[in-house]
Amino acid sequence: MSAQSPHDGPKMDAALYPELSPDAGDPGAGLRRFAAAAGITLAPLHVTEWASAPHGPVTLVVKADRGIVRVALERDRREIQVDLTMPWLGAALSGHAETLTDVAQALDDWQRGDALTVIAGRRGWLAASPRAVAHEEGRTVEYAWDVARAATAGQWNGPLVEGAYNTPELRQLAPFVTHGTLTFHRSPMPPFSHDLFEIGPAENDSWRVGSRQTPLGTHTVVTTVAEAIALVVEALPPDCNPAVQASDSELDQLPKRVSHVASFASFL
Repeated sequence: MSAQSPHDGPKMDAALYPELSPDAGDPGAGLRRFAAAAGITLAPLHVTEWASAPHGPVTLVVKADRGIVRVALERDRREIQVDLTMPWLGAALSGHAETLTDVAQALDDWQRGDALTVIAGRRGWLAASPRAVAHEEGRTVEYAWDVARAATAGQWNGPLVEGAYNTPELRQLAPFVTHGTLTFHRSPMPPFSHDLFEIGPAENDSWRVGSRQTPLGTHTVVTTVAEAIALVVEALPPDCNPAVQASDSELDQLPKRVSHVASFASFL
């Protein structure tokens, strides 16, 4: 992907985007113009396009303090896709805008720090990510349990998740279900803890319980959910308090590795 300056950036078809005629088809210049007309000061913006896909969308990238906003304009049809993202959370708001004025107004809401539910309510074309809303409202642990329970309802490991959910010592922790294994963390967001026991499937409908930091062969195998949960509770460290989510400022200090962000997509 190559970045362009406002003067030599890709041009949009005037028949599809006639509002960009004063800008010689430059979408970046057009968005800045519409924002200025509305009294909106935009965060730094640059225009990108895929050099290997000359007929693909042109993307405007706005680097706001709250998170990056990507505005993709299709070249072969009139379509404006908007994605507002937050560090480590990924998608926060997304939708299709009718005009660049709509985009500028949404960016103003975003840069001002309005609540996600407020922005989605005000801009009907935007939908808020339930996980991002839960994070913003301090309900990330509760939401993680909702996701885990919904994903395993009626499944072979459903009783395990329900049993853990109904155990006070475990319900205060953040659950993650991966490949049938139920893990617990002291925080629902990075930095994660890896010092708590996990429960995974074993042969003959049994369960294995042990630390993620030890070989699976050393884990204890039990036959019932109740036994497995009891072992996890017994192994909880004395200082294991209720899970607390990191603040936005703390998340912003973490390295933003795409692989980690993508791994959270199952919570959308």
